[in-house]
Amino acid sequence: MINRSTYQVQPQVRNFITWVTPLVSSERLLPHMWRSPKFGEWFCESVFDAYCRFDWGFSVQLPGETHLTRGRSFEENVNVLDRLKDILRESAAKGDTDNFLKSGIAVVQWGGVYRNVGRLVALGERALPNLCAAAEQLDPKNADTGRLSAVTDMNSGFSKIYSLLIDGFPIYDSRVACALAFLIRKFCQEKGLQEVPPELAVGLPPNRTKTSRDPSIDSLQFHKLRWGEEKEYAISNLKAAWLLEPLSEQGLFGELPGPRRLLALQSALFMIGYKPPEQHDQNITG
Repeated sequence: MINRSTYQVQPQVRNFITWVTPLVSSERLLPHMWRSPKFGEWFCESVFDAYCRFDWGFSVQLPGETHLTRGRSFEENVNVLDRLKDILRESAAKGDTDNFLKSGIAVVQWGGVYRNVGRLVALGERALPNLCAAAEQLDPKNADTGRLSAVTDMNSGFSKIYSLLIDGFPIYDSRVACALAFLIRKFCQEKGLQEVPPELAVGLPPNRTKTSRDPSIDSLQFHKLRWGEEKEYAISNLKAAWLLEPLSEQGLFGELPGPRRLLALQSALFMIGYKPPEQHDQNITG
């Protein structure tokens, strides 16, 4: 059983945070680029630059509105997520299942994970109590990996909902996971580790695109999460929360408004993780 305080003092966790901090603060560069038939060409020079080049186009109908809200910049995404967060939390406080369900559906539609709409609809009246009970156990400040019995719905879509219900809980999808695992792998390579330390072993969510989002190489392997592994997914999401929390205070990220810091760092990883840097390249410099 692990909680935040016991996790963050683990020697290899502390070593990784020390190692990766110069990358987050831009003291070390991370040039990276990828091409996509859907998104075109993208590149960055550093982790913070990846945040500055954030790009996610969305079109979503918010609860109570008849028109679609569209956007693609970081600020446009933040604005719609803030509105959805307010609706989710207010409907949860009032026990308004209908509005809670509609806002949850809007969240997964914003994130492009439409397969989760059916699961939310199937939950129906149980959506509010089930997700709120899970959110209570997933709060990074108090979570314990040995007490996650209420987490019965967990994947990239539900991670997005929980990220709005819980302060300090990042979205953990295949792109964020890919970038985080890549950095962990590079740490292991530079430190001469033959295996990924268990405390840094994060799972890789399923990826429905043809783009590989698995930075594993040789003996440095990451577990591929399968459908139905809710607890394993939750533990990886919590590890991400506990790792990114102190890192979001570094460099220019730390100069952003408090609530934006974690979201900005998560967004940088999201952009980097569309496709991991080549397995044998020397992309990290400095």
